[in-house]
Amino acid sequence: MSSFENELNSFSDIFELMKKHLDITEVARSLFIDPIKPIKLQGNTAILYISNDYVKSIIEQNYDKVFKENLKNILGFDVDIKYVTNDDNILTPEEKVRASDPIPELDDDPYIKTTLHETEMNSNYKYTFDTFIVGESNKLACAACKSIAQDKPDFNPLYIYSEPGLGKTHLLYAIKNEVMSRHPDYNIVYASAEMFVNEFVNSVKFNKTDEFKKKYRNADMLLVDDVQFFSGKKESQNELFHTFEELHRNGKEIILTSDRPPKEINDIEDRLRTRFEWGLLADIAPPEFETRLAIIKRKAELLELKIPNNVMEYMADKLKNNIRQIEGAIVKMHHIVLITGTTPTIIMAQNTIKDVMNNDQQPVPVTVDHVITDVSHIFNVSPDEMRSKNRNSQVSTARQVAMYVISKVTELSYTNIGKEFGGRDHSTVVYATSKVKKVMQTDPAYRATVEDLIKNISNM
Repeated sequence: MSSFENELNSFSDIFELMKKHLDITEVARSLFIDPIKPIKLQGNTAILYISNDYVKSIIEQNYDKVFKENLKNILGFDVDIKYVTNDDNILTPEEKVRASDPIPELDDDPYIKTTLHETEMNSNYKYTFDTFIVGESNKLACAACKSIAQDKPDFNPLYIYSEPGLGKTHLLYAIKNEVMSRHPDYNIVYASAEMFVNEFVNSVKFNKTDEFKKKYRNADMLLVDDVQFFSGKKESQNELFHTFEELHRNGKEIILTSDRPPKEINDIEDRLRTRFEWGLLADIAPPEFETRLAIIKRKAELLELKIPNNVMEYMADKLKNNIRQIEGAIVKMHHIVLITGTTPTIIMAQNTIKDVMNNDQQPVPVTVDHVITDVSHIFNVSPDEMRSKNRNSQVSTARQVAMYVISKVTELSYTNIGKEFGGRDHSTVVYATSKVKKVMQTDPAYRATVEDLIKNISNM
């Protein structure tokens, strides 16, 4: 039996020494290696605690072999490694406390963030027709959009509908970008339905309705995204109706998108629904395998990311319903390749797919805002402070509670929760939720506050 068994400090020293011999980038070291907690050496098995399954998969795939080689060089015998997370339930209470020692808040590494941004900016992956992959599922919608962009439509309005993440917004921007290049003098107005409603409400509140009407009714082309958002908003519907009438009468093109056909939008005036149906209705279905594979290839080419064919085919087979998820998986894989310097594999694809699969099952953004607002009132800090880099104790506590509640009441991934708080790294969210759980176990009042927040949000 090893003399290091049950001597945590000695094993910690060995692990620290092993880390010094790793030939890896500083980015990989700070994101993946430094947060590992060495628990114990049990016989010939080293037990290492890792914060979550995602990081665990990265370690197992990319660093397991080099860990074993370096530990053998130090100890003189072969070592097996067991990686554990909170879900494994094999640690003693003392070991769990040790494993949950605070990990510093980790923001996205500046170098990686800059590299990704530069890659995206240089990739020409803009919302254009050139980057929109056409297949059987979207052929009609794309052809209709191109006819508008080329001044050849024989319909008005164009109404595009589909499930989220299938390219509606891409097509709107493609129209806008091409028309602007052909007619730089055109007044093209793009707005989400939520933006339209908010601007209208503010115009009434601050007596600026004339400015609002001038903006929208003087447009040469109006593009409105997600018109289902007008459901139940009678005054905004009335304003949209009169805007529609003015533009249509003057021969100005109107393009609308929604997540459903007009007849399925609840609580909307019949006169508005009828006008949505005046022109061409074009639906977009989930892309077939060939289109999904083409999207993956195109996105990878533009990011200069070399993905083996079998990996691209695996991704195309698994990501069946959502183009946004496909693109998110490619960006995530690009991120991992930049950090680790490894070639994309099936295992890497599995991990990236798992990480993005819930991205389009999120509740509406108001849920996140509602959580942050409620928490800000309880802890007497502002929502802006919670989203900022402020590390004041009160602000940090409020931020951690908000992250925990959001993780409980939404389907957002840790990565996307981090984005809601000033673009923080998912490791920060992992730490925050772990810390909240720990405090809840020892502080009944704190636990009651958090549980009441969850109950109130869940009953919205």
